[in-house]
Amino acid sequence: MLEALPAGQPPRLVGPYRLLARLGAGGMGEVHLACRADAPTADPYRMVAVKTVREDLEVDGDFRTRFRREIVAARAVGSPYAALLVDADADAAVPWLATEYVPGPSLAEAVTRAGALPVDAVRALGAALARALDSVHAAKVLHRDLKPANVLLGASGPKLIDFGIAQAFEATALTSTGLVVGSPGFMSPEHLTGSRAVVPASDVFCLGAVLAFAASGRGPFHDDEMASVIFRISRADAELEGVPAELRPVVERCLRLDPAARPSAAELVELLGSEVPSAFPWPGGVLSLLAEYGDSARRIGEAAASGAGVADLPTLGPQVPYSPTAMTARPDTASASAAASVPAGVKRRRPWAAVAAGAVAVAVLATVGVVMSRDGEGENGGTGGSVTGGGSGPGGATSTPPGAAGPRTLDHVVHPHGGEGHTNDFGEEGADRTTRPAGWSPWSVKVDEAVGPCALSPEVLVCSGDGGGVVALKAADGSKLWSRPGSGELPRPPAQHPAVVGDRVYVTGPDGLTEYGLKDGEERRRTAVPEGGWAVKGTDALDGVLYTTYLNVADEKSGLVTAVKLGDGGKELWRTALTSIPEGPVAAGGQVYVPAGGMPVALDARTGRETARGAGAKGCFSLVVHRESVLCQAGDGRGIAVFDGRTLKNVRTFARDVQGWGGFAVDAQGVVALSDRETFRLYDLATGKERWKDIDHATAEQLVFAGDRLLVTTGTRVESMPLDDPEASADPGNRITFETTEGSDADQGASSVLAAGGALFVTTFDGQIVSGYAP
Repeated sequence: MLEALPAGQPPRLVGPYRLLARLGAGGMGEVHLACRADAPTADPYRMVAVKTVREDLEVDGDFRTRFRREIVAARAVGSPYAALLVDADADAAVPWLATEYVPGPSLAEAVTRAGALPVDAVRALGAALARALDSVHAAKVLHRDLKPANVLLGASGPKLIDFGIAQAFEATALTSTGLVVGSPGFMSPEHLTGSRAVVPASDVFCLGAVLAFAASGRGPFHDDEMASVIFRISRADAELEGVPAELRPVVERCLRLDPAARPSAAELVELLGSEVPSAFPWPGGVLSLLAEYGDSARRIGEAAASGAGVADLPTLGPQVPYSPTAMTARPDTASASAAASVPAGVKRRRPWAAVAAGAVAVAVLATVGVVMSRDGEGENGGTGGSVTGGGSGPGGATSTPPGAAGPRTLDHVVHPHGGEGHTNDFGEEGADRTTRPAGWSPWSVKVDEAVGPCALSPEVLVCSGDGGGVVALKAADGSKLWSRPGSGELPRPPAQHPAVVGDRVYVTGPDGLTEYGLKDGEERRRTAVPEGGWAVKGTDALDGVLYTTYLNVADEKSGLVTAVKLGDGGKELWRTALTSIPEGPVAAGGQVYVPAGGMPVALDARTGRETARGAGAKGCFSLVVHRESVLCQAGDGRGIAVFDGRTLKNVRTFARDVQGWGGFAVDAQGVVALSDRETFRLYDLATGKERWKDIDHATAEQLVFAGDRLLVTTGTRVESMPLDDPEASADPGNRITFETTEGSDADQGASSVLAAGGALFVTTFDGQIVSGYAP
C-alpha cells in the first residue's frame, strides 16, 4: 500500500511537493504519495501522487516528447472517473507530473484481497469507466493499457489512471513499428498487431476484460502459459463461466473479435445503466480497504506535518498480483480540494485539525470474509507483505523500525455512550489511532439475537442483549469467546449496559445481576432482584458501582434505586424508594440522576439520599450529564431542557422546534448535536444558540463524537462530520455504507455505536456486530 522512504535521509522534494511514501514503480518511473512542501497536510484528499522518471533512465529529447505527450493526454481528459492532472514539468532535470490521489485500492488489489464484486457494483463500475473512456476518446486520446491495476477505487467511484502510453489519434508514433504495448491478459487483439492498430474499440475490449475480472475474480484469458494467453486473445476466446448471467451479454459484446462489432464507450454506458448512483455500491470488503488506505495516508501526513521523519515509518501494506506497471501499484487519486471556510463560532480543537482541515475519508465497517493478508511478488518485483491482526498495516499492531517506539494500545475500559454522563462523546481517544485494541483489524460477525450497548475492555468486546443475554468477542478480530442467551419470558426487558471491572463482566437481566468471567464466560455469582415484585428499568456503572432503577410491577406507580459494589460479592451499598416511575439512571459527578415521573431527581452516589428534584420543565425521560448541566430531551422529542446540575432548576430550553429522533450528543466543548426527520443541527450548550443547520439531512439513529468529528449513523450508512467544517459531510469520501452479513436485514440499522482508537464498534437491531475504521 504505502512503502516507507529510505531511513536517515532528508525530505525529498520534487517541484513544489514533498514526497511522503512510495506508492509503486513501473517501467519508466516511480510514483510517490506527496503533499505541497509549503502546506503539509494529514488530509488524503489534499495529497497528490507524484510520478517521476527513474533516475537511471537517460532523459533524451524523444523521452521528453513522450512525457509531454502524456501530460497533454492527461490534461485533455475531463471526467470525474479519470485521474485529474494537478501539475507537471517535462523540462525539469528529472521530469515529473502530479495527479490527484485517491485513498483506495486498485481494482486488482480489491478483488485479490476481498473477492469478486457483486453485480450492482460491477454495473456501476463499468458505467463509470465507460464514461471515463468516452471522455478519453472525445479528447482524441487512447488509453491503451486499461487493466485492473489502472483502475483505482475511491469512495465516490472508480478512477481511471495511467495515460503513460496514451497516444493522440493524429500523432506520430514514438514506439517502434510492431511493438506490443499493453498488459498480458487485458490486451485487445489489435494490441497484438502493433501499436498503430489500436483504436477506441480496443479500449472497450480491454474494459470488457476488466469487468469480467471484477465480476468473477479471474481474467477472461487467464492461462498459466503466456503463449496460450496471446493465442486466446488473438481469437477473442474468452472464458466467462464465472461471470454472472446478467452481466455476461454486455461483457461478450465488448470482447468480440471484430472492433466494429463492439459497442462504443457511450453505448456501453447505456447498456450498463446510465444513472449515476448517489452512493457508490462498493461491498463491505472494498469499503474496508478504502478506510485502510485513508488511515495509512493520514498517519503519514500527520507525521510529516508534525515534523517527524516519515522515512522512519514502516511499510504499511502488502503488494498483490496484477500490480500496475507504468504508473503506480497503489492509489493515485483523490480530490485536491481546498479547506472550506469555518462556520462562525465553531472552534478548531485538535492540534492537527488545522492541518487536516477538509474532508477526510471516513471509517468503514467491514464484512465477514475480507482477506486481510496477502503474500507474493507483484509485476514490479516487490516482495509482498501482510496485513493481519497482529502484523503490519494500519489495522494491526504496526511493525516498528529498530530503535523506534511502538504504538500504544488500548489499556482501559471504554464504556457505552462514552461513559460518565452518557454524552456520546468518546473524546480524543475515540479518534486516536494509537489507542485501539492490540492487533485490531476490521471485522464483522452475526450473532443469534439482537444486541444493544457494548463495553470494550482492552481485549474483549462485551455486548448485552434483551432479557439479560450477553456475547463476548475478541476485540481484535471479532472471534466469539462466549455467549449466554437472554430470558425466554415475554415481554423481555431491553438490553442493559454491561459493566466490566477487572476480569469480570456484570450483566443485568430480569432475574437480577449475573457476574461472568470476562474471557471464559464462566458464571461466578448471581444477585437476585430485590424482593417485592420489582422489574429492572435501567442500569449504569461508575467507579466499580452498579446503579439500577426498578419499577414496582404491582402498582406501576413507584420505583426503587439501588447501588451495588461490583467485585465485592455484590454488596448492596444503599437503596432509595421513589414515589414515581423511574427510567434509566445516569451516574456522574458524585450524583446519580434518575428521570422519575418525567422530572429529573438527583441522589447522592455515596448514600442514596435525594439532593435535588427538577423544576420548571416536564416530560424528561432520558438524561445526559455534561459537567454542571443535566440535559433532557422531552418525551415528545421536542426541544432540549437544560437543568443546573446542583439544584435541577431549569435554566433554559432550546431547539423547541426540533423533534429529535436519534437522541443527541454533547462534546467536551459543549457542542450539542441533534437530528430530526429533515434537519441536522449543532447548538452551543452555554447559550442554546444554533451554530449550524443542514436542511437536507436524513434522520440520524445514532450520534457519536470522536475527537473533532461527529459520526452520524443512519440505517446502514455512517457519515463523518468535521466540526471545523460541517458541510464537508456532503463529500462522498465522508459517507460510507456498511454491509450486513448474509441473512441479516439491512433496513434494521444501528442500535449502538462505540468509538475507540480510531475504530468503530457498531451493533445492529438484527444481531450484527461490525467493527471498522473511524476517522
